[in-house]
Amino acid sequence: MAFSTNGTSRGDGLSSDINVTPLIDVLLVMLIIFMVIVPVAPWGLNSALPSVSSSGVEDDVLNRPILVQLESGGTVVRYVVDGADVSKAEVAARLLELLSKRSVRRVLVKADAKLDFGDVAGVIDAGKAAGAESIGLMTPAIEAQRR
Repeated sequence: MAFSTNGTSRGDGLSSDINVTPLIDVLLVMLIIFMVIVPVAPWGLNSALPSVSSSGVEDDVLNRPILVQLESGGTVVRYVVDGADVSKAEVAARLLELLSKRSVRRVLVKADAKLDFGDVAGVIDAGKAAGAESIGLMTPAIEAQRR
C-alpha cells in the first residue's frame, strides 16, 4: 500500500510512489517455477537401452549391437570386443572395423562395478569416434533379459 508523504492525515493528495508488492509477488512465483523446472530438465549422456525381441528368433549378426566388456583383473583392465580380447589402444580400431560392416551401428558396454568410470568413458568415447549411432550401458537386469 502506498502512503502519502505530503503531511496531511486525510490522504486526499495523490502519491507518486510505486507499489512494489505485486512485483515481489510475481518475482516469487517465477522463482518457484524455475526452482521446480530446472531439476526436471534432462541432461547427460544420450544412451539407448537394448530391447528384447518379441519373436524369440536370434537377430541377424549384422543387426545386433556390438558388445564391449570391461573386466577387472586386479590392476589390469581386460577389454573384450565382440568376444575377441583386445588391448586398450586397439578398442577404437576394432570398433571402427566392426561398425563399418553393420547396418545397425549400436554398441553395448558392460563393465565390472569395481572399475573406474574413466575406463568406461574411454570406451564410450571410442565408440562415438568410431561412428556408433547409439551407445547403451548393460545392466544386470538387461543382461538377464538378453539371455
